[in-house]
Amino acid sequence: MITLQTGRRLATVAALLCFSGLYAAAEKRLGHSQHGEVFDSGPRTKPVAIPEIGEAHFPITHKNPETQKWFDQGNALLHSFWEYEAERSFRWCAKLEPDNAMCYWGMARAAGDERSAAFLKEAVKRKAGVSDRERLYIEALEARERIDRLRDHGPNYRDRALNYQKKLETLCVRYPDDMEAKLLLALSGMGDARYGTELILREVEAKLPNHPAVHHYRIHNWNYHEPEMALQSAARYGAIAPNVGHGLHMPGHIYSTVGMWNEAAIAMDAATRTEVRHMHERQVYPFNYWNWGHNRAYLTYIQEQLGLPDLAIAGAKELIQAPQDPSFNGDKPYSPHSQGIHGLARVLVKYERWKELLDTRSFPWREGASDKLLKAYVEARAHFGLGNLEEAEKAIAELDKFEKDKSVESHYAIMSKELRARLALAQNETLLGLGLLTEAAEKQFELQNGDNDPPHYPQVLLNALGDAYLQAGSKNLAIAAYEKALQLTRNDRFALAGLARAGKPVQPVLPASERDYLKADLARFGPKNWTPIDAPVLDAADVEGKRVQLSELKGKNVVLVFYLGSECPHCLKQLRDLKSRNDDWKRLDTVVLAVSGNSAAQNKALLGDAAYQGIRFLGDETHANAKRFLAFDDFEEMELHATLLIDTAGKLRWGRVGGAPFEDMGFLIQQVEGFQR
Repeated sequence: MITLQTGRRLATVAALLCFSGLYAAAEKRLGHSQHGEVFDSGPRTKPVAIPEIGEAHFPITHKNPETQKWFDQGNALLHSFWEYEAERSFRWCAKLEPDNAMCYWGMARAAGDERSAAFLKEAVKRKAGVSDRERLYIEALEARERIDRLRDHGPNYRDRALNYQKKLETLCVRYPDDMEAKLLLALSGMGDARYGTELILREVEAKLPNHPAVHHYRIHNWNYHEPEMALQSAARYGAIAPNVGHGLHMPGHIYSTVGMWNEAAIAMDAATRTEVRHMHERQVYPFNYWNWGHNRAYLTYIQEQLGLPDLAIAGAKELIQAPQDPSFNGDKPYSPHSQGIHGLARVLVKYERWKELLDTRSFPWREGASDKLLKAYVEARAHFGLGNLEEAEKAIAELDKFEKDKSVESHYAIMSKELRARLALAQNETLLGLGLLTEAAEKQFELQNGDNDPPHYPQVLLNALGDAYLQAGSKNLAIAAYEKALQLTRNDRFALAGLARAGKPVQPVLPASERDYLKADLARFGPKNWTPIDAPVLDAADVEGKRVQLSELKGKNVVLVFYLGSECPHCLKQLRDLKSRNDDWKRLDTVVLAVSGNSAAQNKALLGDAAYQGIRFLGDETHANAKRFLAFDDFEEMELHATLLIDTAGKLRWGRVGGAPFEDMGFLIQQVEGFQR
């Protein structure tokens, strides 16, 4: 028997299949996009107008004026590399005009992964209905897609790259007033053909001085070479797009490269706050948001350079303590957790906080080789600092277990030489120690030179070499080491301090004036720290028709599950798994709420099954609650799976929304246990 609700779902699915044409026939999978896996990933909720992102008008053929509005927003966001939000805008364009090829072209640009090819295929299917100009844009992206899929630089790689640029050049020649074509051509040569890229950017800037791409691409273009060329754009980009975290972040790269550490801190702090605000507004968690972790990690490094170790330590600990996820975090090197561990190790080593390095509460060391190597290294450094050579040698022996581990070979090679140098110096074998430390410093210089991100190695070893030369009484060699360290990191605080101790004080060289970071008004950008998100309103009826709200559950933890009704077998398995851990939920004073579009009568029938007892079932027939918790696909007008954790204060601490239910009950219990610490 088909219920009214099931009938509505089937009707919606049928309409969507006709709407898109992506699938001639498709098996209905509850919670999954009916257009296929390419739509399963990426944003599933409708866009909102985002102000202060810069203007980047890209005219396309359209029937609905709203389509042009969202296309322009998506284009502006793409120029600031905010691909996820850009895809949301382009998806809405496709909902408004499903046969508009340029909507899929925009999605293909925004996807940036294996989904890009599928989106581009849809654009190509429809390109007969577009203008000659738009067709060239699609064909140019076809050439780029073929390049992206030849990352092994096969025999035709160069020809394919040239074909991509040729299409863009044709666009520029045929449509000389099309600034977007020129900007894509500049982007294609950014960082390689630097001067040619700069000339294109100047041409666009003369007509569109406030276009965000002009300043963004100029920053990237000169980031690693002649960074002073981008100083004016560094000042302009954040002013043009103050609501884009990346627009505030990228100037910080330039300021760091030229040694303007106060300006760099202002940029990164503003970017971090902006991303925190966006995460709260969009119910996004740190493990989903690479930008926040990168901003916060970079700010920690800059604070080290400004002599603010306590702020740097607090920032690193914030990264470590941020929520994690079994799929999107773990030992990945650029997860917030990993960046926090590396940042904390770096600042504690640089500022010689030896006891904190040895405190077992400082680091949540993990089982991966990278963590184990770093643990052995920092413990050896701490023991050397405290004068305990026997313990330092034990730590070196632990480090040597990774001598043949390819995953950490570059860091091991440097750390091993450095620690043996420090051991030799501690044992008064000065020449041996200085020789080994020189070799280690040269390798560390090569590792960091040209890298514009916070260094993963805990210390610039040229500074350590300068210190060792000073202690050995060789001032001239110490000065040479410190000066070379300044080539690696301009206005490096530790190199400048070393030169002062060596009797050659040098003032920082600044290419422009800068503000005082500690006096800057940054609160307007958003909160300083990431904190758990205020949970939206839950207002649903239980099986007896009684209204249930989160406010009445304050003081208890809540596992909130949005499932897709009794016809979803995967959902029912998840509910049975949740029930099987009832003893844990009771121990943790946790309530399990299961919300669906089922009616009260349907939920009451479920309660008759002992497999689900202990779970409180709530009805959400209008999907109002699902929408507030983002467990609803606005593009296809369908429910999504969602599992969320809410603490005793009514704060969202973790969540997963998508096409499949979350199955790791052990992880959920571990997270709730963490709320109590």
